[in-house]
Amino acid sequence: MKFEVEIEDEVIERLTATIAQQLKDEPDKREQLAAFALTEVIGWMSAAITHTSMTDQHTAWLEKLLPLFYGEQPPTAERLYNGFSVPYGRASYITRVLLEKQHSDWRKKARQTLLAALTTPERTKEVAHNIAQSDVLRYVPVSLDAGAYRELTVLVTEIFEDDPPLAPPINKAAGLGRRTVEIPTQLFAVLIAKLKA
Repeated sequence: MKFEVEIEDEVIERLTATIAQQLKDEPDKREQLAAFALTEVIGWMSAAITHTSMTDQHTAWLEKLLPLFYGEQPPTAERLYNGFSVPYGRASYITRVLLEKQHSDWRKKARQTLLAALTTPERTKEVAHNIAQSDVLRYVPVSLDAGAYRELTVLVTEIFEDDPPLAPPINKAAGLGRRTVEIPTQLFAVLIAKLKA
């Protein structure tokens, strides 16, 4: 037996603008969402899929829906809140759970993101200029997402255990899932070497 599900435009209009627009622009996503919804309802009705709480259910759903609508981007409380209308406190909790479940994958991606942020042409040029001027303590601003910032924190802790006299990075601004961190020129080579090791 084959089920066919059609999602009416009126239903799509009730979703957040980000998700609704994707469903309008990409018909295959509409089909995938319909298949997901049908599978989940039949799984629930047949007791093949059980959850211990609504939060557990939402976590399981979001684990499947985030890749559909956000590709390989890591879960963030803002993404869950803005994209799926999950209350912010619950969104923060679910984000932590999802990051822990996929800990190694997200850490690898976060390290790649950090390396990319440290090695942009602009950063590379600024660091080279500071070194040429013998100004290795000059701070260079770098914008990082939450995952890359966590990895920076871990690496800086490791580095400072080995070489405490180095100047530390300084947090300058935070908001909307990103942070601006000022990193001393002398730390760039050390950080990049650790990320490439």
